[in-house]
Amino acid sequence: MKLFTRNRWLEIVWLCSSVLLIAPLGSHAADSASPRAPGGAPAVKLLALDEVVRIALENQSTIKSAAFQVKAQDALVHQQMAAYYPSLSLNNSYRTNNVGGRSSNANNVSDSIANTANLSMTLYNFGKREGNVEAARNTLEATQYSFNATSNDVVLAVKQAYFGVLQADALLAVNEETVKDRQAVMTQTQSFYEVGTKPRSDVTQAEANLYLAQANLIAARNGVEVAWANLRNAMGVDEFPKQPLADTLATEPVSMTLEQAKSAAFAARPELRQFEAVLKAQDQQIAVARRNHLPDLLFNSSYGWQGNNNGTNLFPLGPSWQVQLNLNIPIFNGFQTTYQVQQAMANYNSIKEQLRVERQRVAFQVEQNFLNLVASLDVVRANAAAERAAKQNLELHEARYQVGFAPIVEVTTAQATYTTAQTSHVNARISYKLAMAQLLNAIGQQ
Repeated sequence: MKLFTRNRWLEIVWLCSSVLLIAPLGSHAADSASPRAPGGAPAVKLLALDEVVRIALENQSTIKSAAFQVKAQDALVHQQMAAYYPSLSLNNSYRTNNVGGRSSNANNVSDSIANTANLSMTLYNFGKREGNVEAARNTLEATQYSFNATSNDVVLAVKQAYFGVLQADALLAVNEETVKDRQAVMTQTQSFYEVGTKPRSDVTQAEANLYLAQANLIAARNGVEVAWANLRNAMGVDEFPKQPLADTLATEPVSMTLEQAKSAAFAARPELRQFEAVLKAQDQQIAVARRNHLPDLLFNSSYGWQGNNNGTNLFPLGPSWQVQLNLNIPIFNGFQTTYQVQQAMANYNSIKEQLRVERQRVAFQVEQNFLNLVASLDVVRANAAAERAAKQNLELHEARYQVGFAPIVEVTTAQATYTTAQTSHVNARISYKLAMAQLLNAIGQQ
């Protein structure tokens, strides 16, 4: 009769503990499947990654600064193009002088007035004007590629911050589940102790496990706040409300080979295209420096009215005009032109070496991120299997503990193993997302 009573009691405890365990897990699954706003109302809007990227591209000061640099270089192009147009100026002057020195005789004092319009223009300078304009245009192209590179870096930073929020939210859910599980175990252990089937040491062990899980939950909540602060900073905004994110941390196989990734990077990376544009601009500078040995053909003209009272009346002013054609032929300027050519050549060769280094760096980035992506996909699969196994192990130890066949230390170890497996699985999926974002950045895509 005593044996029957004990078994009956254990059966009742098993049924109650099963209800306690399933209820919180079921509600957590419902919460994770459909994010809900405070008060139980469904969330109105999910924050997609594309929306975050758009906000960052509109608000980040680094992008705005790069855009202003593009405008400044465009203005410089138009400054160089001014050499194709004539220069027109107006000159108005009044002059008085005493040609007799200390003499105060009024006849020694003369006045003159001149109102003149001047026009000057470079007719031909053997391609120097054209070379400067083309060099400015190539530099503008390089500045635009620099803007693209800045945009790609901002997008990568935003993606990293976005995935950081996803990671913090997922780890918060893991810690919330751990607290619920350990709360349920402590409740069961307290019930066992009250009926005399478990010692007091099991209760204190369960309490310690619960308090530790609660401490980790507090840290996880703070991690969410920090992740959101980092996301707002990456977006370039001072305030932005927290809301559920749309990404589900899904993984998919890599759709390209390493060689395809490298070819795409060499064709699209703005840093490489920037160096190529700078090389073109420097090549034009070399040509301009060499043409400094050649003459310039200049046109100058003026037309106006002048008058003076040196022996005549100051007014009325009489018309005057002048037309002048200059051919400036450089003979010797202290080897300045020669060394200008040498300087331009040295800069060109330096830029070529920088391009070579940048190409090697791009190839290394692509290979590194490609390998990381492939490895992270395998790690995600392994961690998913480890999480499933850890969950089954926890369920088995909890069942054995409920019927009195396992000490609480085994349940504690199984709970810790399951929490670690969940955390590792979350981190693995985030690593996959980060590796994918870094690979896209490495091949010049957003």
